[in-house]
Amino acid sequence: MKISCHIHKLYTHLRNEIEAIPSRFDNEGNVIYNIRNCIKKINVAGEVWNVKSFKKPIPVNSFIYRYCRKTKAERSYKNAVRLLNLNISTPQPIAYIIEKNLLGIHRSYYISQQIAYDHTLGDLFRKPPQDAPHIIGECIKYINSFHRKGVYFLDLSVGNILIKRQADGGFTFYLIDLNRAKFYNRPLTCSESVKAFCRLDTTTEQKEDILRQYASVSGFDYEDVIHHYNQHKEDDFRRRKMKKYHIKRLRETLSHKRK
Repeated sequence: MKISCHIHKLYTHLRNEIEAIPSRFDNEGNVIYNIRNCIKKINVAGEVWNVKSFKKPIPVNSFIYRYCRKTKAERSYKNAVRLLNLNISTPQPIAYIIEKNLLGIHRSYYISQQIAYDHTLGDLFRKPPQDAPHIIGECIKYINSFHRKGVYFLDLSVGNILIKRQADGGFTFYLIDLNRAKFYNRPLTCSESVKAFCRLDTTTEQKEDILRQYASVSGFDYEDVIHHYNQHKEDDFRRRKMKKYHIKRLRETLSHKRK
């Protein structure tokens, strides 16, 4: 098994400790997420790091990630670097590690600093603090700021924005789960911006309020925002329906062949 490791320039002095993470991962650290991918907090050189081990890909994807496409770990790392270069906050990237052989990718890891945050965006809706409306308003400004810089964040879910209160009363927002971010050399269009909100898991009333505030902050017409949002939701529904149809047909075909 060959291991490749790319380390941020701020952490090259910890190469030995970083390269040891794959051998430590299964038996050390505190699990903070373990659905499909596994995320752990691991102590390294006196710091707490966030280590994300991506699910081992199926054989065909393993081959594709080995020879045709960047792994999710590499994309997460490089997207984090690009965000920081654009002055968009995300946990400091430390390294990515890829285990591979001639047939494909075995496992991959993305390593970043662990952020001591106070809320996720989802917390503001599920168990809101008194100043939740104000924080949501500031978060919408943050989202608009990276949309204007050409960042299309495909996984804009309520769990992928972390919120940290600052001593001066302000807030810092951090994007996480970055492997599906895209970057354009222009601000996002109204349609692109609104499409990103389709994955927010909120009530209809909360979503309408978010879109109304986003229209005000971004300068887009509210009627255009709602039109594009509804269009994207309809398109997504049709795609999901078609996907279920094809999966059902495939299962029926395989079942028939086995008989």
